Amino acid sequence: MDIQYLMRQAKKLEKAMADAKEKLAEIAVEAESGGGLVKVAMNGKCEITRLTVDPKAVDPNDKALLEDLVTAAVNAAVEKARTAADESMSKATGGIKIPGIAG
Repeated sequence: MDIQYLMRQAKKLEKAMADAKEKLAEIAVEAESGGGLVKVAMNGKCEITRLTVDPKAVDPNDKALLEDLVTAAVNAAVEKARTAADESMSKATGGIKIPGIAG
């Protein structure tokens, strides 16, 4: 077994992972709840980039409904962002599962 070869491969994998992590901010996903009353845009780092609330969702007498709609939209966006990030990292690592990286 050639240790030098393994070290070169490890360096390539390390660089591919670093590049993929940098590109996570470029991944864009969107999710909505309440039939589009609340929309969330998020990147692959699970950072919200935009939150849109339709005025119809704002009822001062039903604050809990709006809170539920925002929560549902954010959770759906997080799931999509994680899936997209996992796919991106999987491509970068050639499908090798690395503990602590994505997923």
